[in-house]
Amino acid sequence: MKPNDTNIPVIETHPLEPFLPEGARILMSGSFPPPRARWCMDFYYPNRQNDMWRIWAYIATGNKDAFMLPDGKTFDKEKIIDFCQRIGLALTDTGEQIVRERGNASDAHLKVVKPRDFGALLDRIPLCHD
Repeated sequence: MKPNDTNIPVIETHPLEPFLPEGARILMSGSFPPPRARWCMDFYYPNRQNDMWRIWAYIATGNKDAFMLPDGKTFDKEKIIDFCQRIGLALTDTGEQIVRERGNASDAHLKVVKPRDFGALLDRIPLCHD
């Protein structure tokens, strides 16, 4: 069943566990990933059209494509994970369960059904305080 085919809302549970590397000092949070058909990797910010990993790559290396695989269409998950671990960057999203009101990832059309428990997450990354 696709969202909006009926009046029954489709509740989605976040497909990824929070990424909380040991020694994380920064917690970056988005809202919720796009539908899986838009993913080019199985990790946070998976949409190739999203420039977040290109921006981090440029900051880290001076090359916006440093986190891309040679095909130029897929982010290199292993390079991204290594980078996040080295700089102490944890990742999660604010929604643990959501309803997509329009079938996309637009924040304006996501209804959070169950928010992420940030207190519990911060307990797991003690260096990410103050």
